[in-house]
Amino acid sequence: MTISVSVADHIRPRVCSLPEKAYNPRSGDELYRLRTFSITNKGVVNYGDSIIDRRSRSNTSVNSTASRYVELKMAAVILVSPASPWQGSCCSYTTNVSTETVDIPKYRVVLLGDSGTGKTALVSQFMTSEYMNTYDASLDDEFGEKSVSVLLDGEESEMVFIDHPSSEMSVENSLSTYEPHACVVVYSVVNRATFKTAEDILNYLWRENYTQEKSVIVVGNKADLERARVITTSEGKSLAASRDCKFIETSSGIQHNVDELLVGILKQIRLRESREKKKIRRSNSRLHCSRTSLSLNIAKEILQKICIIDSKSKSCENLHVL
Repeated sequence: MTISVSVADHIRPRVCSLPEKAYNPRSGDELYRLRTFSITNKGVVNYGDSIIDRRSRSNTSVNSTASRYVELKMAAVILVSPASPWQGSCCSYTTNVSTETVDIPKYRVVLLGDSGTGKTALVSQFMTSEYMNTYDASLDDEFGEKSVSVLLDGEESEMVFIDHPSSEMSVENSLSTYEPHACVVVYSVVNRATFKTAEDILNYLWRENYTQEKSVIVVGNKADLERARVITTSEGKSLAASRDCKFIETSSGIQHNVDELLVGILKQIRLRESREKKKIRRSNSRLHCSRTSLSLNIAKEILQKICIIDSKSKSCENLHVL
């Protein structure tokens, strides 16, 4: 005797809950790592890294830059590629993805300085929030170009770091080849010769008016080797200030100020961009101003240059202001 049992329409039939093939979210060109930061009164805050689907970059999607920032800040983001084998199962998380893509700004940053100063180690740590033993000598073979996406204060940017040995590419060739948005000049606090090289590089950038037009940050690396230090903090700061540059000491060995440097580079580039846009708008508005209002604007600018409103904010160690 055969008994047939009817299944209610609202009951979901049992299916295999595990995919046939393990899903690797890091495989494929459509996925990339996004590092998330914000600048607060207490300094730089690192919210960690996420693996993002490039197709989720849209102005109208819930995965837009601003939305992702809020979700990441609340530690509630679960991003799964539409091609994931989890799709359709009880474990999947789907979103409406728009075909309209966001134009993410891309910035080039050239690292300059002697070999052995830790430039490659710094770039390696820029790529991820995971701590690495950056005194590993094998890192010396990883120079070249590396890119990382950074979400800072709700705005996403892609940063390309160019790191070539000084013996292979001169400062002049680096600038003419890559036309960078910023330069990072690195020396070792335990090596006087590298400091002299950094000074020579800054002198060249100064003569070419590069420090006036672009962002230049002087970095004293290996600050954790305090007993072997030969370059004082005040020496490095004085050198940077004399050439109108920013200054910071780091240690790729213990990950000291590495996030601060990464965020500082991006912030300096954005501030310069914003200032140039304001200059253009001001220049255009002046064409329509009367002679009286134009004179008042000029007088106001001169007064602002003479008066030092906040001496602390103008410190070369503050990478969050120009």
